[in-house]
Amino acid sequence: MPYFLKKALLIGCLVMIYFTAHAQSIQTITGQVVNVQGEPLFGNAIVISPTDSSIIQGTPFLEGTFTLTGLNNQQVLLKLSSLTFRDTILVVRYATNAHVDLGRVRVREAANELDEVTVTAKQSLVNERPDGSLAINIANTPLATATSVDEILSRSPTIVYDEDGNLQVFGKGAAILFINGVRVANERLSTLSPSDIQTIEIISNPGPRYDAEGNAVINIITRTNREQGGQGAIKNYYSYSDFTGYDNRTDIAYSYAQGNWSTHANYGLQLGHNRHIQRTSRTRNIPNNFFRSTIKNDWQYEYDNLSNYGVGLQYNVAADHYFSVQYTGAYEDLGGQQLSDNTIEDSQVIVYNTNIARDDLTQKNTLNANYYRKMDSLGSSLFIGSQFAGYANDFDNDITESSAIDDIAQVALINNVGGNDINIFSTQLDYTKVFSKRYHLEWGGKYGYVQINSRTTFFDLGEGGTRTRDEDLSSSFAYRERVPAAYLNLQGNITDNIDYGVGLRTELTDYTLFTEVDGGRTIGDTYFNVFPSASLTARLSEQTNVYVTYTSRIVRPPYQTLNPFVVYQDAFTSIRGNPDLQPSRVHALEAGGAWAGLSLKLGYNYTIDPIDGGAFQSEDNPREYILQRVNLSERHAFFGTLSKNINLAWWRSNNTATLSFDRLFDNTGVFAVNNSEPYYYLYSQNSFDIKDWFTLYLTAWYLSDKRDGINFEKDYSSVNLGVEKKLLGNSLTCNLDFNDVFYRVRASGEYRVGQTDVIYDNVWNTHYVRFSVAYNFGRLKELNYRNKNVGESESQRAR
Repeated sequence: MPYFLKKALLIGCLVMIYFTAHAQSIQTITGQVVNVQGEPLFGNAIVISPTDSSIIQGTPFLEGTFTLTGLNNQQVLLKLSSLTFRDTILVVRYATNAHVDLGRVRVREAANELDEVTVTAKQSLVNERPDGSLAINIANTPLATATSVDEILSRSPTIVYDEDGNLQVFGKGAAILFINGVRVANERLSTLSPSDIQTIEIISNPGPRYDAEGNAVINIITRTNREQGGQGAIKNYYSYSDFTGYDNRTDIAYSYAQGNWSTHANYGLQLGHNRHIQRTSRTRNIPNNFFRSTIKNDWQYEYDNLSNYGVGLQYNVAADHYFSVQYTGAYEDLGGQQLSDNTIEDSQVIVYNTNIARDDLTQKNTLNANYYRKMDSLGSSLFIGSQFAGYANDFDNDITESSAIDDIAQVALINNVGGNDINIFSTQLDYTKVFSKRYHLEWGGKYGYVQINSRTTFFDLGEGGTRTRDEDLSSSFAYRERVPAAYLNLQGNITDNIDYGVGLRTELTDYTLFTEVDGGRTIGDTYFNVFPSASLTARLSEQTNVYVTYTSRIVRPPYQTLNPFVVYQDAFTSIRGNPDLQPSRVHALEAGGAWAGLSLKLGYNYTIDPIDGGAFQSEDNPREYILQRVNLSERHAFFGTLSKNINLAWWRSNNTATLSFDRLFDNTGVFAVNNSEPYYYLYSQNSFDIKDWFTLYLTAWYLSDKRDGINFEKDYSSVNLGVEKKLLGNSLTCNLDFNDVFYRVRASGEYRVGQTDVIYDNVWNTHYVRFSVAYNFGRLKELNYRNKNVGESESQRAR
């Protein structure tokens, strides 16, 4: 990235970070009351206590605009009254800004006799909670135009993908996924429609209630229909790039509620193209034994039919008592080709070309059943949830290999068939007992079971189509894992301003692994882990709070990194899992707080047996390399994050700056060890309302060069622009987006393993223009009482 652009991004983020201030309670409320034509009205604005209905204060307004100051409340009722419109009551809760701007509150005159109130105020893009976790709002942000959940996550603050496509939370490391408080596998993401996502929680210090795996938790909260009647939405996205071509996605969703019953159904279809290019060089610069391999892999995907679908049913016994079942699925028919060019230079120059014609079908099915009940008026609750997920992948790939040695060409034909079957079952119980406002106890348990069966068979095709099985490349793999767990967590407050939490989670892991590789072997183990955690939060003033947390975690190897069978790239490159991988243990300490409108985090992570990977030279063939994961000795990671939200009537912004320092150690001598250097991450997401005409979106982020002692990763960045226009009374929304304007998203770097220097560079389809149109239809039952919740809802974690 040019120096001036780095400097501009850094200055821009710092300027935004030091803008405005917020407190831990509502200090002022402003807004403008208008009719359906947008004309200002006159009346009275009164703030009422929600506990005893007493009037806190009030003010008249003549030209629609009102301001109420001198407040100091976490939650209030705002009553708007006049002879010209019907009385309107809004619930206003504190989120992250002490100065709440409701924007335009559009009402209809009393003469119309309609019971509708429309609140057009917008929330902050990101809400930061006192414990350091983030809640990212999706609606009315640049994230709302994403065509997949993966894309939403990749454009969210602090979330990054590594070169292997694994989720990372910057400064913390690997993250695990939850949907509505229930753990899910990464494969589940493609069954979820991006239009159904309401909020994404990024929990950097997950407590014992969450699975102990991973360094952080990403909890995806889906939309719920809490009103009577039916409402639907149709959304179409069309994307185009010179790199890939076109891509089109259509989403249809409908929700209906009547009485105690509510239901939801959705269907999405994606057609088009995608692409990924990877360039790699491997060099052994050894006297009298020089070797260099220069490779270009070009994955050209054809989305023949990528569908996701779902249907859910919920019965509400009472407002906080429900039972729900939901089915989600996906049908992913993937075609296209993978082109590989590998030029090898040693004692001679050989050029290898590989063309893999893909025929890949994946079917995913998930069934959830949840029960939730609020047990008493203090807030005690019970949640029971069960989930079954089945993922079946079958492939039939035709491989054409050609080589040229001294102008003599040779051609080989290979057929690779196989499949992967993954079945996951889990059930959990969470119970919260509230004894008083001073403390409450959480306890529960979970049982998880995973079963994986994989097979791959390679056939050499001779003259006349004769098929000969290649025993060296063909294999099967079976994996079974059981993890029962239990947890206990006590939370309370020492004083009105000091809160504490102390918890313990235990997990018993039992697994068995069988592979046909290397003549066949079975590996198994049973181990028991205890994961303590603790936290302390103090409110020093209305504008200042501090916290400190300790968590212990485990990072188990992803299933595919254990599977040693061959994923073919070319004649001398393959991806293979490592069945000997051990889980990593992590101890994390974090302290932070908010002061004068700024949020600061400082953290340290100590990891034992961290998992890393690279291209390793084969023992059988010096020209062949295997891409594989291995355990290193330890990792030390330090980070500091400064962030700021801005929430004005016309401008909403979230800004983050993080400085990190990582140090990897490898006592095995496999990797070359170098110096570590600090690196930084800048993120800014902005939304600008240009009067009532349209909304502009600007998102920019930058990740600097990174050296962690073993790997060097080059800097990369993204600038995204968008414009949104609402029509037909906000029923129709049109978006035009320009993603990765300067085409700077990549994964490039280098490392040394053994005697080999490896340099790599990856580019994806991130530089595109997208036009999307969304239409909402249907009518919900109109209510006089509307709830404007600009804060968090703890009950949503179980929905």
